[in-house]
Amino acid sequence: MTLLSQLPSEGASIAELARRLGVSAPTAHQWVHELVAAGVVTVESDPRSARSKLVLLSAAGARRRAETMQVLAGLEAALAGRVGADTVTALRAALEGPWGSPESAAAELPGPPTP
Repeated sequence: MTLLSQLPSEGASIAELARRLGVSAPTAHQWVHELVAAGVVTVESDPRSARSKLVLLSAAGARRRAETMQVLAGLEAALAGRVGADTVTALRAALEGPWGSPESAAAELPGPPTP
C-alpha cells in the first residue's frame, strides 16, 4: 500500500518510486512486479523517454487506493476523537518528516549488548 500511496496520478519510474519510498531500485522493482501480478499497477512506455517505463495505477489499483485512504481517514478520525485533532496533526507531521533512508536508520541502531 505504501507504493500505491506514493504513486502520482501521472505515473512514475521505478527509480523515482525507489527514491520516494527510500528503498533500493531492485526492491522497488520487485514490489512493482508483485503489484503488476496483482493487477493494481501497469508498466508502460514513457511517452517522454523511449528508454524509460512508467508505473501507473490500474482501475483496480485506483479503487484499492481509494478504499484504503477511506479506511485510513476513519482511523485518523477515531484517533482524533481519543487524543485530539491537534495531536493527530502533530503526529502526522512527525511521521512524515525527513527520516532518511531505511538503510541509514538501520545503520544507526545500536548493536546487541556485549556480555
